[in-house]
Amino acid sequence: MDILALEALLNQMKSLPQPRKTEANIFSSGARGHYENPVSDVLAFFLEPDGGHGLGPLAAEALFSCMGLVNTFNAQLSAPPQREVSTGRGNRIDILLEGEDWVMIIENKVWHLQNNPFDDYLTCLQQEAYQGKTPLCVVLSPNGCAPEGWVGVSYRQLTGALSSRIGEAYMASSLNKWLVILREYVLHLELLVSHPAVTTETEAFVLTNLHRIAEIEELKKTVIKTLSGECQRYLTEHFSDKGYEIKARLTNWSGFPVLRFKCSHWFSPSDVVLYLNGTVDEWFEVITYACDLENEQMRERAIAMLNIEGSEEEYEEEANGRILGFFSCHVPQETPKSELLSDLAKRMTLLDNFERELR
Repeated sequence: MDILALEALLNQMKSLPQPRKTEANIFSSGARGHYENPVSDVLAFFLEPDGGHGLGPLAAEALFSCMGLVNTFNAQLSAPPQREVSTGRGNRIDILLEGEDWVMIIENKVWHLQNNPFDDYLTCLQQEAYQGKTPLCVVLSPNGCAPEGWVGVSYRQLTGALSSRIGEAYMASSLNKWLVILREYVLHLELLVSHPAVTTETEAFVLTNLHRIAEIEELKKTVIKTLSGECQRYLTEHFSDKGYEIKARLTNWSGFPVLRFKCSHWFSPSDVVLYLNGTVDEWFEVITYACDLENEQMRERAIAMLNIEGSEEEYEEEANGRILGFFSCHVPQETPKSELLSDLAKRMTLLDNFERELR
């Protein structure tokens, strides 16, 4: 790919909508968090006013409000929620709730397909134990659709009703861990029904240009590998009078290249890093890492020898102070490569003096 084609592709990519960021939650981090059973298990727990979460009928009242029945029925349960209730035909009802004067079936559909035996479910409510109680049949789904005779509640309706009540509960009482977990559950439901993080336009662009994107990635690898080799040769020449062998290693931080250099005769893991940070409004960095600092005397000597003019005043500590990092920053668009190479050699010389003096 020539440079003009590369620039055209990158300019086109800049105009694409950015992927939507979503807030992580404890349920989405699990391998089975998106399946219907785990989602129903957690919902059943919070729907029970006496379920041990200390939130009372908060979740049940939110559900009743979505059905328009908040002033019609008392949301208190007369028995714990039942999960996977078997019908006479061997089918299973997701959640069954029972109040003093009502009985409710909840069919939870994480995905849109609704091919359940709804008529069979209704026969459950005709049992003698439920005689005299108002039957309530609910389908909880992403879009809120339901078959005839059933009430459809969308995830957005339920999460909206839960969120408002969670906010009121936060204001009315001290922090309850179950409020935090319920909020995480709400975030998870919202994530299940949210639009894809990547737009159709962006997806089409990537799929159409996969071969060109692969070429760009390969070009990046070639450029970075070539630059690493150039740095290694420059440093070898810089220390030619001493005959030093320069070792080079390539890694990455957050997807951006990290070029690491050290002299073969150094006994510690100390090295000098050229970090090509491509984040917007960030700098390229030459970082000197002094490692295996076993005592305060070594730390003080490292600061005196390595935190010199041209370095940032602050240095970073790692491994409980056994590693110190000293930073020299460069503006990518304004720093010629010769300046980066010169700074790299300067820091290598300082670190070599430190290593030879203290090891």
